[in-house]
Amino acid sequence: MDNKGAAGTQSQEDLEVMITEQLAGGKNRTDVVRNLVQSGMTESEANQAVERIYFQLKKTAQEEEFSGEVIVPALLGGLIAAVLGGAVWGGVAIWTGYEIGYVAWGVGLLCGLGVVMLSQGKRGMPLQVIAVVASVLGILIGKYMSFFDAVKGIVAADQGAEAAGTMSMFSLGMVQFFGENITSLASGFDALWIVLAVYTAWSIPKASGLKI
Repeated sequence: MDNKGAAGTQSQEDLEVMITEQLAGGKNRTDVVRNLVQSGMTESEANQAVERIYFQLKKTAQEEEFSGEVIVPALLGGLIAAVLGGAVWGGVAIWTGYEIGYVAWGVGLLCGLGVVMLSQGKRGMPLQVIAVVASVLGILIGKYMSFFDAVKGIVAADQGAEAAGTMSMFSLGMVQFFGENITSLASGFDALWIVLAVYTAWSIPKASGLKI
């Protein structure tokens, strides 16, 4: 494409990104073409570029459009990602003695990807909600593992290894104890990483934004 004037200072890739952002942001094709013409492109070049990208985006939006039958696979993908991500974060915290925040951020990334992958690439608000809930669950799993290890260490120090050995991570009483103390376990950095994890999980299954 031979772009002239101001538009000529942009690479084709940059130009396509600009057109994509405008179309996905809700601008109609006529306005986008007008902007390109004002930037120095001919009307014919602008129309060709906008139409080509518009139909690419429309095809992508149709392929990604949410449908009810993917709810169960999406839930399964989010649950698997939450358990795996939470277990990794908890395991790293136990192994290193520190709750590494960016690993928690990774839990959000994993949950978003898990939801999209098992829903076969579908996107939309319901899948975003599933990904967010899964990311929070994953972070809670990691926190709980770290909490259980700390409590077990205290019991071992006070009552001996034999008493600590009788403790179960899956005990209802331990889960309740964790729930009673969860607010005291959270720090400002925890809140930051949780927000980043949730934002990432929310963003990955987000629809393209193009109206179809």
